[in-house]
Amino acid sequence: RKIQESDLPVVVGWSGSEEACGAYLTPVKHDLEQMRHQLQSGNFWNEMERMFLVEVKEDGRPVGTAHYWRSPGRQNTVSMALKVAVPEERGKGYGTEIQKFLIMYILDQLPVGAIEMHTDINNIAQQRCLQKLGFDLVESLVYEDQQKKRTGHLFRLTAKQYHLHPIYQFHYE
Repeated sequence: RKIQESDLPVVVGWSGSEEACGAYLTPVKHDLEQMRHQLQSGNFWNEMERMFLVEVKEDGRPVGTAHYWRSPGRQNTVSMALKVAVPEERGKGYGTEIQKFLIMYILDQLPVGAIEMHTDINNIAQQRCLQKLGFDLVESLVYEDQQKKRTGHLFRLTAKQYHLHPIYQFHYE
């Protein structure tokens, strides 16, 4: 769901926590007041980007965030990222379902030709997940994550691949 002001303390807490970021994300350490200003000014919910709070359906417990954005000059491609911030909730399939939902949302709602996602070279579980979701490995590269150099992979799913992939043909909530 769309992030609300009451969610900000949790999201800000996760942003600075190494435990919430896990081994493959670098803590951002957001400032609460700065995030409040960004939320109020529409920076997290506009034509260029959207940020969601991810909750467990049964009890509404927040477990992470999902985010997509269009990079300037690349209007036909959307980048996405997610974080399962509660360590004991990792490995339960939430990441796959979050990504599947986000992919379906983007490619069914937006006029884009592809979705891209970077993943750390050592994040084998995420790489398997992306391949299961129909992404192709485009290239291996060095990228910057919060001023920290990482080696990773760039994966891409085109709109054509999405419409042909069986995992998206039959989806039930």
